[in-house]
Amino acid sequence: MIGVNMHISALDRSVAEDEFLPIYEELNRRNGIVFFHPCANGICSPMITNYGLGAAVGTSLEDAVIGCHLIGKKIPAKYPSIRFIIPHLGGNIPMLLPRLDNQFSMRQRELPERPSVTAKRFYYDTVGHGSVAALTCAYLAFGADHIMPGSDFPVLLSWETYARTFSWIREADLPGDAAEQILERTAPAVLRL
Repeated sequence: MIGVNMHISALDRSVAEDEFLPIYEELNRRNGIVFFHPCANGICSPMITNYGLGAAVGTSLEDAVIGCHLIGKKIPAKYPSIRFIIPHLGGNIPMLLPRLDNQFSMRQRELPERPSVTAKRFYYDTVGHGSVAALTCAYLAFGADHIMPGSDFPVLLSWETYARTFSWIREADLPGDAAEQILERTAPAVLRL
């Protein structure tokens, strides 16, 4: 086993809470991977769920929330041998990096580094429903070596073929060999293949 897939929350509790630390301790011991995936519970907010936005908006918010929870609980610093993968290009994390640095105080929370630095240590998958803007933002925020292919099986099959799920990345006009890095080299490096 090289890692686990965890939902972002369990029974309306973040998987960054202390009761989940034994999982991270074991994964750290094994130099493992954690791939997070949203529950589509609208981050337990009626402002999302009552409007039917759980899948369309809530999942991306869940992605951002787990990244922020990991940073706030200092889990990547406590368990440095784990490779963390957040789906959907990190939700809105790429757009929040300066804001996190300014308003999620490193000093006040006794963080070992700026939130943006920790966020750039995570890996992110490419599931973005073909949004070139989202991919470009994630590329600029994290670099191609922290973005890897994702399929969101079987969800995307309702809208596109898997050939399309990956071909749009090459069509996004990223600079240099960024698309090749994302599609061919990041995942094998992260998975240590």
